[in-house]
Formats: sequence, C-alpha cells, structure tokens
Amino acid sequence: MLLTLGAIGMVLVTVLGTRLQLLITSVVASFTLCGLGFVALPLVIAKANMFTFISRVAYIQLRGAMDNVFMATPDCFPGGPNFSYFYYNTVGNVIGTMGGVIGVTLFRYVFSKRSYRLTFIVTTLIEIVSSIFDIIIVERWNRPYVSDHVVFVLGDQIIHQVCYMMHFMPTVMLISRLCPRGSESMVYAVLAGCAHFGRSVSNTLGWLLMEYVWNVQSDITVGPCDFSNVKWLLLLGHFGTPLITFLLCFY
Repeated sequence: MLLTLGAIGMVLVTVLGTRLQLLITSVVASFTLCGLGFVALPLVIAKANMFTFISRVAYIQLRGAMDNVFMATPDCFPGGPNFSYFYYNTVGNVIGTMGGVIGVTLFRYVFSKRSYRLTFIVTTLIEIVSSIFDIIIVERWNRPYVSDHVVFVLGDQIIHQVCYMMHFMPTVMLISRLCPRGSESMVYAVLAGCAHFGRSVSNTLGWLLMEYVWNVQSDITVGPCDFSNVKWLLLLGHFGTPLITFLLCFY
C-alpha cells in the first residue's frame, strides 16, 4: 500500500508540482519505504530490500536524453543517428528482447552457482562497461567507419540488454530465496515493488539532472539543439553512481 501511495504521489507531483517538490517527494518516499522495511521485515530481508532499491536508483535512467539523441531530426542533430520512431522503439525493442533471453541463458550457465556478492559485483561491472556504446554514439566515435544502426543494434540492444539481464537475475534469485515460508507472495511483492520503485526514482533523478545540472536542448523551435551535455549525464549516471553497488555488497 505504501509503495502504491509513494508511486501515486510521485506521479501527482510530476504532473502538478515543481521540480524541487519532485526532488523532495522522491527523497522522502525513498527514506520512508526503506526505513519502514527495517521495522516490518526481518533484518536480512530488509537489508536485501535496501540493497536492491539503491542498486536500481544508482544506475540513473537517462531515457529522455538518449531518446532525443537517437530520434532527433537532421535539422536538430545533423549527422546524428536520426532514427525513425518505428525503428527505435519497435525494431530496437524486439532485438533487445532477444538480447535479454541470451542474458538469462548466460546467467544460468555462468553465474547460477556463484556467490551473490561475486555475482552482483561482476554483473554490475559488466553493465557499466556496456554503457560505453551510448558514449560512442553520442560522441560520434563510430562515424564514418561504423553505421549508427550497427552500434545501436549490437551495442545498445544486444550487448547492453544481455548485461542488464545478467545483472537483474541475481536480484530475482535473492528475493525469491529470502521470502519466508507461508508469506512468499506478500514478501516477494513488497521486495519486487521496492525494486521497481527504485527504478522510478532513478528516472526522476535522471530528469532532474537534465533540468538542473546538464541541460539537453532538443526542441529546435526554442533554439539550437544541444546534446553536448549528454556525455556528462552518461558518465555520472551510467559509470559513476553505479559504483556505489560495490560498497553495498559488503554490508
């Protein structure tokens, strides 16, 4: 119930409130849910819940910035990827789903018998490294040697999705094994809900970074498009903050 209220509250503040109010709501909701977890859940489950939540928040989602980079028109981003909406969202997601299946299969054969700590550390590192493909496209390092379509499909949709699923699977296994007998459904729902709420907070943080710190101008009717700050967003959100997970693995 509290998860639902927190999610509804963030939606309402996003639509009706200011940026500062959204930031305050995100922080208050996060501390409240994680804190109450230590009251309502056994200590080991509460720690796992907080770790899962923070690991989801730490990998800051920057879909708004990357969507604009990939789908900006030639007038806005000359020489950019200039993907169509259909190719970026439909073709890309279909290929990404295939990459996710490969990731689950690889996890089964490579990490299923390893310790959770080692698995989280290695898969987090792999996910961080896989984000280099976004930097390659944003900085145009692939041009003119390799097309944007190849880098997008192989890097962003296949390799990155494989790495994401390999990082996501240990979370699912940890949550499923911590659920106490007799209340599996309820506890699993709470832990999984907190993980998804963490991803929502991560989206909010990404949006706030684009508004307050490194602005991304993608509306050509307002002024010249400017994607020069996207690399800084990626370096912080996809390479810097995820390193927090390494420290949390030992607590």
